[in-house]
Amino acid sequence: MVKVELDNITKYYGKRRGVENINLTIEDGEYLAVLGPTGAGKTTTMYLIAGLLSPSEGKVLFDGEDVTNKPSEDRNVGFVFEEYNLFPRMNVESNVLFGPIVKDLDLYDSRQIAREMFSLLNISGKEVNFPDEISGGQKQRVALARAIVSNANLLVMDDPLRALDAKIREILQVELRNLVKDLSLTCIHATHDTQEAMRVADKIAVFKDGAIVQFGTPEEVYNNPVSIYVANFLGETTEIMGTILQEKNKSFLIVEDIKIEIETDLKSGTKAVALIPAELADIYSISERGEITYDNVIEAEIIKTKCVGEFYDVDLVAFNQVIKAKELIGKNVPLTEGSKVLFATDKGDFRIFPIEEDDKDEKEI
Repeated sequence: MVKVELDNITKYYGKRRGVENINLTIEDGEYLAVLGPTGAGKTTTMYLIAGLLSPSEGKVLFDGEDVTNKPSEDRNVGFVFEEYNLFPRMNVESNVLFGPIVKDLDLYDSRQIAREMFSLLNISGKEVNFPDEISGGQKQRVALARAIVSNANLLVMDDPLRALDAKIREILQVELRNLVKDLSLTCIHATHDTQEAMRVADKIAVFKDGAIVQFGTPEEVYNNPVSIYVANFLGETTEIMGTILQEKNKSFLIVEDIKIEIETDLKSGTKAVALIPAELADIYSISERGEITYDNVIEAEIIKTKCVGEFYDVDLVAFNQVIKAKELIGKNVPLTEGSKVLFATDKGDFRIFPIEEDDKDEKEI
């Protein structure tokens, strides 16, 4: 295991900024997800940590040692690329043992570790196969085994599951986290997939335009996004514009003369936007009005539904506003278009931002 620190790291490609003033600490044994869209600086950060790029400014430290100018082969980092980068003319076993051979490690011990990895990653029996003879999921497992068998104590993965189908990706997310924790590795995992980051990570660093815009546990980042950009990137939301009202020790957002109870310290009269994640916008039948105990219960009309696996994506209209919601299939609610329903939320479900401080670009992902 290793503690990784990025101290004011900046990287320019000519005049174009890759990342700027990145300050980040990944603790010994921690699993960090680096989350952001294409072009946010995730891959540049991974390459700087692994020594595949040199920073324009700043330092990279491993356990307090400055490794900024240390070549990648001397950093003891296992790197898993998005495209796996397996050697096509080597079979699975040769691919996995390539690192130990180059590093002149004990080959007998390395083979024993490789066999354990094959078993743990469920690719036993594929040792003699070549990369074009195995599936995408198996290639990912081989790339992971190769990184670990090379005696790395830091695992760096650049969007390693992006090319896989959804079901395999979900399975491997669980396998990856369990494996990293079982082996007590420090791990840095770049991804554009919010759910993937939430499943695998101890901490999440959200990137935008080459900078970290929020850092924290999955719970902290999801429940307390620092900006509209972060809130929108973490999932589908509805933006509700209104005016803050502080009344009798309660906070409200006034929308179309309707009072929506929220939690905020903003002063009365402040123009604000309240974001409600689709999964927190609950729907109930009109007949259940007296049985539910939410802070806000508002009549609405369903205008669109779409089955997406185990959920329905639902559009409903309340106070002249289209609200996005998600409902589990099987819930006893009339989800047909034109149905009158109750739109229910608790005051803590909303993420509140003052409009006057909002950069319009923040809404664009």
